[in-house]
Amino acid sequence: MWVKPEEVLLANALWVNERANPYFVLQKRKGYGGGGLAGLLVGTIDTVLDSKTPPYRILHQTPGSELSYYISEANNKKEISKDWEWIEQNLMHTLAEFENDEEATDFVRCKIESLVANIVEIKEDDETQRFVTATRKFRKLFNMPKEEKLVNYYSCSYWKGKVPRQGWMYLSINHLCFYSFLLGREAKVIIRWTDITKLERDNNMLFPDTVKISTREASHYFSMVMHSSESYRLIEQLANMAMKQLMQEGGFEEDKMISFRTKKKTSKKMSSLKRDLDARARSEAFRQAFQLPVHEKLDGDEECTLWTPYNKQHVNGRLYLSSNFICFASRVRDLVTVIIPLRDIQVVEKVDNSASGNLIYNAVLVTTKGKMSFTFAQFSDRDFILERISDFLFRQPESKCRTKSQSDDSEEQIKFQPALISLFCRRESDELSPKETVKMHLWDVHFAEYGKGMCMYRTHRTQELVLKGIPDKYRGGMWMVFSGAVNEMASNEGYYGKIVQESLGKSSIATEEIERDLHRSLPEHPAFQNDLGISALRRVLTAYAWRNPNIGYCQAMNIVTSVLLLYTSEEEAFWLLTAICERLLPDYYNTKVVGALIDQSVFEDLIRTYLPSMHDKLETLGLLSMISLSWFLTIFLSVMPFSCAVNILDCFFYDGAKVMFQIALAILDEKSVELLACNEDGEAMTILCKYLENITNEDSTIPTVKHISSLTPSGDVQSSVDVTGLIEQSYRLFGNISNQVVDKLRLQYRLRVVQTIEDSTKRNVLRSVASDTLCKGKELDDLYILFKEEYLTSCYWRTSQQPVDTADKFDPSRPYYEQYKVDYDQFKTMFLSLSPWATGLHAGVLSLRAFRYLDENKDNMINFKEFVHIMGIMCKGSVAERLKLLYYLHLPPAFVNDEDEEDVETPTSPNTDLELPSPLPDTTQVPDIKNDSQVKDRGSQVKDKDSQVKNKDTQVKVKDSQVKDKDTQVKDKDSQVKDKDSQVKDKDQSEAEGKTTPPSTLPIETTDPKQDDVTLADSTANTLLLDGSTPSPDSKSDDYVLEDGIYVNRRRKRTLSERLQSDRKEDYKNVGRMNQVQFIQLWKTLYDMFLDNKDQQNLYHSIASIGTLLLQIGDVGKRFYMQKSISDETQSYGSDIPLSSSLDSRSDLSASPDSGHPFGMDGTGADNSGNALPSTITDSVETIENDKIEKAGNGSNVESGIGVSMYESHQSSESTKSAGSKADGDWSITFEQIMASMLTEPPIVAYFEQQSDISEPVQRMRNRRLQTKHSSPGLEATS
Repeated sequence: MWVKPEEVLLANALWVNERANPYFVLQKRKGYGGGGLAGLLVGTIDTVLDSKTPPYRILHQTPGSELSYYISEANNKKEISKDWEWIEQNLMHTLAEFENDEEATDFVRCKIESLVANIVEIKEDDETQRFVTATRKFRKLFNMPKEEKLVNYYSCSYWKGKVPRQGWMYLSINHLCFYSFLLGREAKVIIRWTDITKLERDNNMLFPDTVKISTREASHYFSMVMHSSESYRLIEQLANMAMKQLMQEGGFEEDKMISFRTKKKTSKKMSSLKRDLDARARSEAFRQAFQLPVHEKLDGDEECTLWTPYNKQHVNGRLYLSSNFICFASRVRDLVTVIIPLRDIQVVEKVDNSASGNLIYNAVLVTTKGKMSFTFAQFSDRDFILERISDFLFRQPESKCRTKSQSDDSEEQIKFQPALISLFCRRESDELSPKETVKMHLWDVHFAEYGKGMCMYRTHRTQELVLKGIPDKYRGGMWMVFSGAVNEMASNEGYYGKIVQESLGKSSIATEEIERDLHRSLPEHPAFQNDLGISALRRVLTAYAWRNPNIGYCQAMNIVTSVLLLYTSEEEAFWLLTAICERLLPDYYNTKVVGALIDQSVFEDLIRTYLPSMHDKLETLGLLSMISLSWFLTIFLSVMPFSCAVNILDCFFYDGAKVMFQIALAILDEKSVELLACNEDGEAMTILCKYLENITNEDSTIPTVKHISSLTPSGDVQSSVDVTGLIEQSYRLFGNISNQVVDKLRLQYRLRVVQTIEDSTKRNVLRSVASDTLCKGKELDDLYILFKEEYLTSCYWRTSQQPVDTADKFDPSRPYYEQYKVDYDQFKTMFLSLSPWATGLHAGVLSLRAFRYLDENKDNMINFKEFVHIMGIMCKGSVAERLKLLYYLHLPPAFVNDEDEEDVETPTSPNTDLELPSPLPDTTQVPDIKNDSQVKDRGSQVKDKDSQVKNKDTQVKVKDSQVKDKDTQVKDKDSQVKDKDSQVKDKDQSEAEGKTTPPSTLPIETTDPKQDDVTLADSTANTLLLDGSTPSPDSKSDDYVLEDGIYVNRRRKRTLSERLQSDRKEDYKNVGRMNQVQFIQLWKTLYDMFLDNKDQQNLYHSIASIGTLLLQIGDVGKRFYMQKSISDETQSYGSDIPLSSSLDSRSDLSASPDSGHPFGMDGTGADNSGNALPSTITDSVETIENDKIEKAGNGSNVESGIGVSMYESHQSSESTKSAGSKADGDWSITFEQIMASMLTEPPIVAYFEQQSDISEPVQRMRNRRLQTKHSSPGLEATS
């Protein structure tokens, strides 16, 4: 790219010449593609200084001059070569004609400048090219997806041990990252904001501008941070956002409108996200300063003056403008504040300059519908302010004038109550006390002078009146104005009536808790001894629980709401409660009372600052948590007479949350002498309770109700304290505590409180799943951390859609392990990274089957308990547990017939809530047989039983019309074949290998002779039930119950771990039979699992032998059952698809394998090592006699046939139609037969006995973003 020519004195410093001619030289910067010390040095300098110097450039130089000119640059060789070729073709011939060098240089400069002038620069709309480059570098270095957005980056040093590493800190929405490259060594750090437990900042001579970031695992130190104040403020903001998201489980959404409005006032080098976050912080401060709704956003602010008619002065201050409000705050704190809703504005106009002077310069007059006028002057750009105000006024919604029929529609069935104090404590004007009369007169005078309602001038005089208490007549209205609740009610007209109708008659956990607490709410007041008050309280609490299910209902809300209902109407009380829960005391009343716990830490910090001796004493007694929660949750309403606490509510709505801390500090200061003398917590609590119960309100118009306390001995007279005096003392001693100080401390302690809650949640989750998994200790802890990280990743990268059932999400009775769930994509990622079975080419299919197996409730999500259960079995389970799990993964619902491995779709949730019977019967744990001696002993038992089995054949045939179950028949027939199969196998191996092997028999569970006489109708009924068909009345048993017309197995309710670990024989027999399609897929999975195993060939040889034997066993069972007329209703589950095949088609399954067989076999029937493997079965078993089996084929062997058929069938999208064959629909086999056969092969037993470590793959998966594509030997990574 051509650039404007610039002089270069040292042409060869840090550069290497690539090409040259008499007038030009093409250079490459050292450190780009070259080695050596110079290259490392230049690379380090560029990294530390964040140099964006392009690696290629072209200089113009003349032989007689030491001065060169920089004329072109490029990021790659192709671009610079293009410029070089243009120079040689267009300039070299012309330059040769010049007689002196100066003329040649002037010509080159003019030519290049003309080229530069013709280049049309494309400017970035939102971000500069510099930031775009940094974003690209950030994603490449840390393997971040495009969803992870970079906010800003700063130069700093990271302390690795005692050595600082100069590099760059990258701050993104969800991570803090650091990268350094010094002398060939890399250092990387990735910290999730949700992992940070503490932030600290220090500044000293040795480590200037040091930021300490602590996590549960380590502490990280960053020093010499560029723009230290800005960077630390941004770190605090991002960490605070992460803590809120951790509690609410939401993701970050960029506000495009805010960034658009503010980008004209911010640096062009600042990213749109940085502008967004700065605007969020300013809007938050704007809302808190003027008590505005939570969705109000600051549009801009401007210095100006306000004419105050009550003292005829111009007050300097700042005007703030948003889409719905014009606000003004004086430069002197609390001198005057004005809030003007745009809905109340009638006209806005310019005011011409007056002859009085410049004080009225560039003025704007705002007139409200209430005939109040506000004059703002000395704007720097009055026209722009007027334009913005006019634009917002134009966008104001038209006022909705409801007809009387519409307004009364919701009240036809429900009559909303006015302020209850007007119904139950009526007093005429002559009954008011003199103090109350004087107080009302003072407020009337104030309204006349300063205005009334939302647009009133709020001055220090207003605060003085509030401290003395608001008269009952005006209290409700002033609460609505000072809290800002009137704005929300005005913008949501009719909302309360609508939500009451929606929540009417609805039942939930919140409504049940509300009903329990209704009669505990201010029971001493007559309003709540009546159905009118109780019904109003019920409606308000239920409506808010319906509005905000995140909070629902929390104890203490009933006490606050009952007091609100005394002074305001139902609708006003609802909006006041909304303001308290969502703005004034955020997160106070959710299930985890996070806000109250944060303020408890803030209160502790304030006590340490203002009452240090008291802090040490209360910490020793352990009273801090007890007093703060009980005082703050109800805003002192539950600890002192409510007639006194309402005065504190007056100040609370006017000045915000700081009032609670001031009052609490004043109470402790008042009783400090007595508290310091206490020796135990009970004595201290008695002192505080007595003090609070004896607080009085001399100006109260409500009859005082005596509080009876068991802590106060009878006859003990306590001196009373007036609440007005207590409030004035709190403002006098602790009035310098501002809401800004409180917010800063909340930000500081939110990290600690939220992480403490997360640690407690973690302990509860691990305790709840400990009995359902074989993972223990650190491994279980690591799995939880990984599972939670994957869940949070899906939340803030929006990679999966989390459940939206809020009623279930915030259900306090919900198990702990249900808090975090993952979908199939996340489960697959973890399964492939952690499972020892995920080693083959088709591990993804196994992960899908595992997901289906775990997803019992069909919600398309897997919770933590289900995840650790299956990981524990795969990594730590016994041989029997692992084999049973593998068996289940190839039965419905885990296995789906005709599933296409190449096109696996994410499971979808069903549209019905009906609980259907499980297609899988319950199972028991098979005895673990791990050595050959046990197998031989069991084989001898089978031989001894042969005669008994043969004698019972005739009995079975006689009962043919009554028999419906297959299991016993298969066992009887199988016992006849097993000895003969082993003889054939041994003889074939002896002929092929020239060796003799001892005969082996397949152990069969027939040790109980009584089992042969069992009537088979019950097991048949079991099969029918699992198939979904309705059993006959005669076949019903106590194991089933009728639910919605469907018989459901009682044992289906058992957990997954109970299924795999159960060892009851009756359950053991209820394991579903496996058909031929499922068996083929099971064997394919085994071949896939053994791929790349160190004992691969022995494992393949073993499963080939076992597979052939099991095929023969299945054939025996099939031929036995073919003698009966078995109806479709008695066929086993899983074989209901149309599969027509005869036994003789078995030879078709032995198709020739491809040359690239993945199982270690080639087309010649030999394995990859050259050892000859037996040939395939060419003929099926034709005749089975009592003492003789006729051998099939010429020198045929059966071991490789099953492997080939597994491979061929698995390659086809229709697994039952490989190589022109069709699976046998009548063929089936039991889990007992499979497991007993598996235990005869030592390589198989050894494989399934191996214990796998979980912590190492978990850490590897967590640190995967630290692994670069081309990592150098000196890579140092930390997470």
